[in-house]
Amino acid sequence: MVIFMSAPVLNLVSSQINLDQPRQNEFGETPLAFSPTIRLADGGEAVPQQYLDVDRKLDNLCNVVAHISLPCGYQLFAGQNGSCLYLVVAVIGKENYPTSAKSASKDKVVYSRRWLIEPTTPTSEIVQTALLAMKKAREHEVRELFTVRIDQSLDKSLDKSLDKSSRVATPFNCHLDLPLMAGDGSTLGSASPVDVDTQLKGLKFAGYTFEVQQRIELGHKRLFELNVVGKSSHFLELAGSSISVICQHQDQRDFVHQLINALIARSDRFVDELFSFKGFRRFSHTLDPIKLAKFSYKTRNIKVEDARFDKNFENMSYKVDASKAPFYNDGELGRQQRQLISSFSDLGGYLPLEKTANR
Repeated sequence: MVIFMSAPVLNLVSSQINLDQPRQNEFGETPLAFSPTIRLADGGEAVPQQYLDVDRKLDNLCNVVAHISLPCGYQLFAGQNGSCLYLVVAVIGKENYPTSAKSASKDKVVYSRRWLIEPTTPTSEIVQTALLAMKKAREHEVRELFTVRIDQSLDKSLDKSLDKSSRVATPFNCHLDLPLMAGDGSTLGSASPVDVDTQLKGLKFAGYTFEVQQRIELGHKRLFELNVVGKSSHFLELAGSSISVICQHQDQRDFVHQLINALIARSDRFVDELFSFKGFRRFSHTLDPIKLAKFSYKTRNIKVEDARFDKNFENMSYKVDASKAPFYNDGELGRQQRQLISSFSDLGGYLPLEKTANR
């Protein structure tokens, strides 16, 4: 009998495996003793992922990441800082803020934030974390490459000595000074009626511009179908395409917000179709949701035949869930945390922990 251990794509263990004394797979996962199994379409049997005990180490994290494929120009790295494992996405491409013709033409590599991988993180969740890291790395690029041309004649506080080529800014970049913005928030919310054609003349994304192809009234909403015009070294999948922008309100704020949202959504869809694990594009829209639901039901609703399994599963579940409970913080943040938690009577789950003299 062939027995499999589950990952998003099932991983062969051995034709002679004994589930009374299971062995660890290459991803650091071991079936709990006496685990129930499911029957596969090819006649083999599998231990679903929820019944695998995880011992996450850097070497087996690397084994998982080695099976993940990203779109061209991106690469995953696994790392460890002390006892903390993490993933990082490397982004290779042109400089978003070039200071010279040389820097504009030269490729460079930058890195995303670190994404924590906990010691009990199963393979499927690592793959999903990698997907999110990839999407957010690309979103960071989207936000930095979306520019608005500034009309200096409308704001006397701007430096009039700046030449026209420098009169652009990135309103959605991730490096805006939030403490300063919070102190000046009353000046950032005004809006005026939108003239989309005029407004589009001041908007660019990654070197592309936009032209209105069609407008449709949808009750109180408006749909703009925009042609993407031009060429770019970034986001090549947009070249020659169109993008839909649905506005909830008729002012310039909403149109620009909805346009950046549409660009981020297009980027996410691009990743969905090219991201794969062991060649399987788990998040592709070519997959049938009904068949995914049947697969989920089959692998999550399993009759336990051996009573000895229950205690093993209970102990593993406790180890995983209890390890996630944080300690209350000190100061004002800790006061807020305790106030919220204490407002619920008979709260289930694992409550935050109080620090002791040793911790």
